[in-house]
Amino acid sequence: MKLLSFRNLFSFVCGFILFCPGLSFAQGSSDDNQKRRYELGGWLGATNPLPGTPTVRVLDTSLGGGFYGRMPIPYNLFAEFGGSYSVYLSQSERGLETMPLYAALAYRIPVELPIQFFVKGGGGYAYTVARPADTARWNPLIYTGFEASFIAGRRIRIGVRIDYNKIMETNLDVPSEYRIPLASPFDDPRLQNPISYRLQNGDFFYFGLAVGVLF
Repeated sequence: MKLLSFRNLFSFVCGFILFCPGLSFAQGSSDDNQKRRYELGGWLGATNPLPGTPTVRVLDTSLGGGFYGRMPIPYNLFAEFGGSYSVYLSQSERGLETMPLYAALAYRIPVELPIQFFVKGGGGYAYTVARPADTARWNPLIYTGFEASFIAGRRIRIGVRIDYNKIMETNLDVPSEYRIPLASPFDDPRLQNPISYRLQNGDFFYFGLAVGVLF
């Protein structure tokens, strides 16, 4: 009896996962306002230095999370804001802590499918803390993203999202303490050579599971 109950429960869960997008679309397709509502949500997943960039040669993949909010505007567009938090480590003493904040326009692709697709673009600022120098500052940010999701039960959005953040550092000047060859006993000897101090943009992409609530 217990085995039979477990099989029934397992079958029900699998059926719900497979057919929930279709059911939610059938309920909401007749009312487009269902798809154009205010939304708050969050995501959790992998945060990765972008392959093929200098960033991936220095830092390792990590786990991160974030939040987002969306409000509808005309022409299948949404105004979106959000932020995230990640800590990247490496095989050496180097590390990076990032807290990006962005604002973007999100365009919902008008296709008649149970799953909705969003393409996003915008910008903002990222607060970064670099190790071992312990430099902490705000850097300009370029943001793009893609999302595939569906609405379940009229109130909950479930999907996956891929975000790309380019943290701009090369527009800044090298700090004066690294341009002038002066040192004190309290300085880190690894940072005494100004030639080794280079400004480098950071390229990261995020892949995570997102859950939002519609209002």
